[in-house]
Amino acid sequence: MAGAKSKRYINIIDTTLRNGERTAGVVFSKHEKIRIARMLDEIGIPEIEIGTPALGDAEREIIKEILKDSFNARLFVYCEAEPVNIEYAVECGAKNVIINISTSDIHIRDKYKKNRTWVINKLRETIKTAHQNGLNFIVSAEDATRTDLGFLLKIISLASKKGAYRFRICDTVSKFDPFRTFLFISTIVSATDLPIEMYNHNDFGMATANGIAAVRGGASSLVVSVGGLGEGTGNAAMEEIVMALKYLENIELPIDTSRFREIAEYVAKASSRAIPIWKAIVGTNVFAHESGIHADGVLKNPKNYEVFNPSEVGLTRQLVVGKHSGSHTILHKFKEFNIDLTDKQANEILALAREMSVDLKRPLFDKELMYIYREYMKKNEGLSVGINEELNEEHGNNE
Repeated sequence: MAGAKSKRYINIIDTTLRNGERTAGVVFSKHEKIRIARMLDEIGIPEIEIGTPALGDAEREIIKEILKDSFNARLFVYCEAEPVNIEYAVECGAKNVIINISTSDIHIRDKYKKNRTWVINKLRETIKTAHQNGLNFIVSAEDATRTDLGFLLKIISLASKKGAYRFRICDTVSKFDPFRTFLFISTIVSATDLPIEMYNHNDFGMATANGIAAVRGGASSLVVSVGGLGEGTGNAAMEEIVMALKYLENIELPIDTSRFREIAEYVAKASSRAIPIWKAIVGTNVFAHESGIHADGVLKNPKNYEVFNPSEVGLTRQLVVGKHSGSHTILHKFKEFNIDLTDKQANEILALAREMSVDLKRPLFDKELMYIYREYMKKNEGLSVGINEELNEEHGNNE
């Protein structure tokens, strides 16, 4: 989408420390949780979910440690709809809570073994406790996208009348695609003045797309996590959402994107998860070019094949020499080595490089390129010397 920068603002609430840590097998240490919170705050993420007080004493101690520090971001804790969970939040010193309750019939019936009336009453009780303790709160409807619309609107109306800060729509099992997301959110937005935020899971690989569709439908806030870390298939990735808003929706947020790779690496290390090299926005292959046509195009103008400069997300451009490379890449790479090749030399070295790349089943390192160059030059210099000697002999015999 081309055009002038939009004046619209979309709020980002990061759940790396809450749902990200709920990824099977992931546990953040106290130091790691504090560091991640600090990094998110430093780059300008406006809201951060820092944990779940009901998890126990150890979790509450970490939450207390984070809350006693100074942050620019608004910090939230996460509470299932139960008055005692609000009391745990108060114990931690929290001022902002997310009150979560399932609203779909399948959850009400099979998870709670209750009915819709019970859901409304439980939510009322929990909100009352939040009010009594002077807390700001978001109401979160788990499995909202499988909830009867009439009942969901009733829950939203209750949240609005009770003074909720926002209402969260959770696509818990990735029920929606972008088209359904847009229609659903636009319908809800037209029926309430309460700000709506969207929480997407990634079961079908559409979390980011659904987030952008929700924005187009009128959502004012999106829930994200670093690298999409989260339960099951994860959440909408923070870096993907922020860059998609900027380059697809012309909505530029006051977030320092140049540290995205740095934060992605830290969270990956803390969660013992590797960043796939093909990962959108922060993967090391995002700005790696091997194909001859692509590399030549990038050398002439990076915008031929890159939407934005790699430095915007903390990466660097790479021209890779492999099976699919072209001679322009060879000429460029050797210029970096302060070696000027002729076109003939570049094409002959390219053939040797392609052959080695196929044998090794990977691109070549710079030192391997130099090995090829030295062997090539040695062979051709020897051939040149031999020809000169023959010419000299012929010239001597003629004399």
